[in-house]
Amino acid sequence: MSSSATALADGRSLLCALKAGAGHSGPQVGLLVGRPPKAFLRVVATQPGRIRTDDVRCLTEWRNRFVTAFLTEFIATNGQTERWLSDTIGPTDSKILFMLDAPDGKTFGYMGLAFIDWDKGYGEADAIVRGGLAEPGVMSDALRVLLSWARLALGLAQLGVRVRSDNPALAFYVKLGFVEQFRVPLRRSETPGKTVWIEDPSLGVGLGSPSLVHLLSPAQPDTLSR
Repeated sequence: MSSSATALADGRSLLCALKAGAGHSGPQVGLLVGRPPKAFLRVVATQPGRIRTDDVRCLTEWRNRFVTAFLTEFIATNGQTERWLSDTIGPTDSKILFMLDAPDGKTFGYMGLAFIDWDKGYGEADAIVRGGLAEPGVMSDALRVLLSWARLALGLAQLGVRVRSDNPALAFYVKLGFVEQFRVPLRRSETPGKTVWIEDPSLGVGLGSPSLVHLLSPAQPDTLSR
């Protein structure tokens, strides 16, 4: 097995172990942002019986506040959010979610990794939301820490992000150095209580509907805090 394959195998085991241990009664494993710490990336518990009520409340409230930033638009309930954590995030080794806690313990946001392809050493930043007050620049610093951790600890060599073209967060990613690779037009699909935006290359870009912008982060010096 090559060194890169070994690193990815170790990274996969680490991700699964962190998710399995999240929410237990002992000290929680996470990532420090800044020196001195400005924030703490805490792994979200996804196992039934360990899921934090406050995490569910924040995830639900903030998703609903920024509903048009997502490809699936609906008004979430706490019950739906808890099932999403236990049934969708928990069982897979291709996703991990972190809550962002301030030094005083107050949660102000969340972010994670998704679309991890362990064979290709690829993953994407995902679900990056600031819902509460935070020190200026802390979201940028936290994302840099998360990406560095993904490279160093998980062995992911390529990291990207997907964002709707009508989402102001697009400028945030570009400012952080993400480089646009391509755009795919989005087709709107309506069902009762839900709007789903589906990538449809047959549509023309810039004809009134948003597109999904795929960006890639260039390799940067690896550091777990700045």
